[in-house]
Amino acid sequence: MLRPTAACLTLLACLPVACTGADQLGEPWGSPMQYTTALPDTPYPPRDLVMFDGVNGRVVMWADIMRLVRRTDVIVVDGSASDAGAVAARNALVDDVQSSFPPVVVVDCDQDADACADLVHDAWSQKPRRVVVRSTGPDSLQAVSRAIRARSLFTSVTTVALVPSAARFLQEGDRERADVVIYTAPTRVVAPTDLPAKKPATR
Repeated sequence: MLRPTAACLTLLACLPVACTGADQLGEPWGSPMQYTTALPDTPYPPRDLVMFDGVNGRVVMWADIMRLVRRTDVIVVDGSASDAGAVAARNALVDDVQSSFPPVVVVDCDQDADACADLVHDAWSQKPRRVVVRSTGPDSLQAVSRAIRARSLFTSVTTVALVPSAARFLQEGDRERADVVIYTAPTRVVAPTDLPAKKPATR
């Protein structure tokens, strides 16, 4: 039987093994690096847009965002971007969170970070599984995130920035802007003839 000290040392030795990139495959921090993945020149909105981890620039897919949502209490999304791709992505994110983790409270906040944090704190009284904040206030998404975590202890927050740009890699000016940065232009217009034909249900 291991002594307590030996057991702790054994546990610490195993931690690096559990934190390898291979174990995180498919997560934003374990996704492909920039330039290693072919990205669509004119992506189909809203779930096929060019997306990156806002810290290290790794390629992020929509499934990675939903994995983050699964582990996150509050999702703060940029509510000010008004181009077609941004609106589609924001609406899709809200729809997917609402359908996957009901009940969900959606908060629109055009005030400063502290006021947004108060709104989120009040939203917990409705006992939702997730809170989505569409932030259009003067403070950055990261400032809103810090305020929420300070106001509601032990609350995890994911931020999503929507940038009307056709960038093919994470721009230096967008680094640290949010946990996930989505570039929303250009976007492909899907003609009705391009959509899959609806087939009658079969038993």
